[in-house]
Order: sequence, then structure tokens, then C-alpha cells
Amino acid sequence: MAAVVFKADKAVFLSHKSIYSIAIVTILLVWLTVYHTPHSVPTFSRPKSHKQPYSSITSNKSDSHALCTIESYNHGKWVYDPIVNLGNNLTAANFATATGYYCRKKFAHRCFRRSESELIRAKTIVDYRWQPESNCTLLDFNPKLLSEHLNDHPILFVGDSITQLQFESLGCLLGHYYTNRHPSHSNLNGGNPNIRVDEKAPESKETASLAFIRSDYLLRLDDFKLTIPADSPGTQLGTGLNHPWVHGLSYFDYIVLNTGPHWHPNLMWGPNETEEELLDAFKRAMSTILDYLDNHVRSNQKVWIRTTPYGHAACSQFTEPSITPIPPSGKTGEFEWHLFQQFDMIWKDILLPYRKDNRFEIFDVTTLSNLRGDAHSKPDKDCLHTCLPGPVDYWNRLLYHEIMKKEIGYTY
Repeated sequence: MAAVVFKADKAVFLSHKSIYSIAIVTILLVWLTVYHTPHSVPTFSRPKSHKQPYSSITSNKSDSHALCTIESYNHGKWVYDPIVNLGNNLTAANFATATGYYCRKKFAHRCFRRSESELIRAKTIVDYRWQPESNCTLLDFNPKLLSEHLNDHPILFVGDSITQLQFESLGCLLGHYYTNRHPSHSNLNGGNPNIRVDEKAPESKETASLAFIRSDYLLRLDDFKLTIPADSPGTQLGTGLNHPWVHGLSYFDYIVLNTGPHWHPNLMWGPNETEEELLDAFKRAMSTILDYLDNHVRSNQKVWIRTTPYGHAACSQFTEPSITPIPPSGKTGEFEWHLFQQFDMIWKDILLPYRKDNRFEIFDVTTLSNLRGDAHSKPDKDCLHTCLPGPVDYWNRLLYHEIMKKEIGYTY
């Protein structure tokens, strides 16, 4: 009888042991699922010697929506969607962490680094999220994946200080994966130490993965020549820089160009200093640039002509995004902001014959930017530049989308 009881107890013991094993396995599976599944920005576990597969790229909306185009993305509205509530912990460092901003250098438009009041305003600016009206799908921004891609397919930004905003924004968004380099001599300054080229690249790279060359007009105004490092910059319409850049084209797979805010009526364009003379000169200049690019850009390169958002007069009056754009009036003190849309139309017109040429495309960011009178860098003092982080970050999210959708073989 005792032996029977022993066997029964042993059976019960084995049953409990099995239950415990199943429970442990179940808990382990739950732990792996809950804590190792990405919820927003995708991250991937992989050997360091292998790059992330492009098949890992995900979208931030359901697959039932078509991927956004540049056009569909640019039409929408800003919706109130606050970032993580920092409460009493609103410091510049915590704000940078919450917004994913890791900037390797100082620059003028990091508004959140200025003062407590500017930090609060910066928080208000980023509490609004851009939502395309078509509910199209935008690929989730993955800074690690983009940084790896740019190591092999570098990008060059050329233009004025608004273009520099986009360069600085992208540098901050990729900050964990880039280090600044400012070599005294490089392929990008053509050996001319007076030409400052902002670069961000891994130390092992001979040329930048991410670079910016300041060229306010893109060519010399005196004769519409696209200059080389040994040339004189020529006449300029105010303060700024007009460095050569075409000598560096061959080092980059992606190029983002813009000009416009520094163009003004002048006797250089005609005897009457009219806006019509200015627009005619702008068209001739941009046609010259496009002709050059057509003859020198390779089939595997991509050039985006970024549109020019306008400023907002008396911008301190704006405390939130506008529902509809409030265009400039053309009055004195608005610096020809009302002509920016006409500059954009000139580019769109001269690009019409190239509409089937995959090397060139308009990168339109005007609508989403023109609604942000509240985001300008220094209300009533600088009502053209915008704070970083801010709406310019959405330009780079679109840029990421345009780059990566081609890597996954998506066609419209």
C-alpha cells in the first residue's frame, strides 16, 4: 500500500514539474514579445558586421494606405499631439532626449537652448504633428538605417541659411551616428581654405556622408557662371556667402538645392529695378543651373530642388499653427517673401521637360511650412528661419521616406 502511495506522489510531482516548465517557457516568450518588439522607431538586433536589411523598413500607418508622394505629403494640417509630458522636468537636456535631438555642434536656431521662456516656446512648437490629408503612409524615420545608407550614398545640401537649417536638422536627428569633421583641406573645398564646408561623417570616411556648402545664389550673379574654388564669388545682394559647389557633385549620390531669399530687385537685372526684371533674371539663372546639372549629373544621382517657404510679418502674433496659409503682403520689410512662390513656379516650369527624368524632382515643403508662423526663430526679429526642432524636421522625415522607398523597390 505504501508503494502505491509513493507512485501516486511521484506522478503528482512529475505533473507539477511539467507545469512549472511550461510556465517558465511561457513567461520567457511573453518577455521576449513584450520587451523586444519595437513600438515606434524600429530597431533591429543583428551582428555588428551586417547592415540592417531594407526589408525591415516599416510604415507608421496601416498597409491599406498608399505610400505618400511629395505632393500628397505636403497637403494636410498640423494636429495637436504633445510629445511626452515632461512636467516639472522640462529642461533643455530632457527636451532634446524627448525629441530625439542629438546635436554635435552649436548653431543659431536651437531655440530651446536659449532661455527658459524659449524652451517653453520650443515645447509648444513641437507639440504639433504634421498629418497629410490623404492619410497616406510615411515610412517610419529610422536614424540608424539612414546613417548607414548615407555612409555609402552621401548627401550634399547646397544653398542659403534655410538650406543650412535642413542640414542642421538632419545632423541632429542622426547625431548618435555621426561625428563632426572640419578638415582644412578636402575634396569639397577644392583646396581653398577660405571655403568652409560643414561636414558630418564617420572618421573612417575620406569624404562627408552629410555635407553643406553655403551658396546663396548657386552661381555668380555678374555672369551667371557656376564657379570653381579659384573663382571670385562676384557681386552679392547683401551679406552672405556664395561658395562654389559643382566641383563636389561627383562625391554625392543625393543633392538638395535651394536659392531665393537673397534675390532682390536690383539694377543688375534691368534699369527699373522691378520685380519683373528680377523674375526674368531668376529664370535665366535657374535655367543655366539646370543645363549644367543635366550635363553633369549621373543617372544614379538624385537632385531635389527644394521649394522656399515664406516668412510671416510680425510673427509674434502667431502662437499656434494656422489652418490656412497667410501669404506675405509684399510690403516693405518683408524682403520679397511674396515672390518665393513665383521662384518655385519658375523651377517647376523649367523642370517640365525633365518630368520623366528620375535625376531631378521638386521637393515641395511649402504648405506644411507656411502654416507655421508660430515656429520662427526670433519673433519679430527673425520671421523667416524657424526653430529647431520644428517643422524643418518634417522635411527630413519626407527626405528619408523618398530615399528609403526606392531601396525597398516601391514605385507609384
